[in-house]
Amino acid sequence: MIKRLTFIVTVLLLATSAAAQVTPAEKAAAEALFDRGLVALREGKLEEACARLEQSNAIERGIGTMLYLAECYEKSGRTASAWALFREASSEAQAAGQLERAGAGRQRAERLEPLLSRLIIDVPDANRSPGLEVVRNGINVPKGAWGLALPVDPGEHRVEARAVGFETATQTVVVEKGPAVARLELGKLTPAPVAAIETPEMNATLDTTPASGGSVPPISTPAAAVRTGLSTQQIVGIALGGAGVVLLAIGGGYGIRAIKKNNAAEDEEKCRGDLCPFDPNKRGERLTEDGLKASRIANIGVFGGAALLAGGLVTYLLAPKRDTKLAISVDRQSAALGVGGVF
Repeated sequence: MIKRLTFIVTVLLLATSAAAQVTPAEKAAAEALFDRGLVALREGKLEEACARLEQSNAIERGIGTMLYLAECYEKSGRTASAWALFREASSEAQAAGQLERAGAGRQRAERLEPLLSRLIIDVPDANRSPGLEVVRNGINVPKGAWGLALPVDPGEHRVEARAVGFETATQTVVVEKGPAVARLELGKLTPAPVAAIETPEMNATLDTTPASGGSVPPISTPAAAVRTGLSTQQIVGIALGGAGVVLLAIGGGYGIRAIKKNNAAEDEEKCRGDLCPFDPNKRGERLTEDGLKASRIANIGVFGGAALLAGGLVTYLLAPKRDTKLAISVDRQSAALGVGGVF
């Protein structure tokens, strides 16, 4: 139980820490990449612009960066990538209360949708080998998406069909600029050749007869076990630890919320152009206030949860161990020692 509690708390704290670990140097790099990408976008240098904006967004995700990157994808002809990113940015903006941006992203996505190129990967039932996987451009295509017209960027796509015990089949299909629909039907996989190798060692058996020709009588000691369950002190310790984990989870959630609000406030400051038709100063102030409130709740949850968890662990550890089982078994073929119980 203690190990499980420790594992849950460790994962929670690591997740919260990972979300917060954007150093000032990384922020500066993200800003520089964003600015350079925006300049390249306005100059029509689309390849450089998309690369810079991708790098900036990878360092520090921002709704404004996502919107400009989606615009870069659209101008580069990567309509499906632009459509998906506009939708994602709109969803995140809606969750962050940035309704103007949410509307802008949604409108751009709706405008692109009728112009999308789509690819249907058809896998007839007769051609579905056991454990079949379909991969397009290195990305797995879920079974539920087989036969559906999925949005893809125009151009050449590499599709692989593979399964254990079968040879991998690779096909390429060219999808025209949309609106267009291409179809690719996968054939039945060819069983892979199996090389049968037999060695004398494979048929060898273990001779357990003693060298002296005598016999070794089996020795067995039955297990001794005492089961009396958890003590009241252990139950109290578990309850305190559980309450601590809940508070830590609440604090971690509000901590992540505070980080998002702070990032959104910073993102407001660098929003420029038609994608940001609102006054960034007032909205930025509200986002900053919301972030401070969430931060206070996060601090209470984290410190209170840590205190409860520590108290629960101490209470549990100081309780007497009441359930221990020892088992020893030895015979001519094997020997085993087992120790079990509740600790």
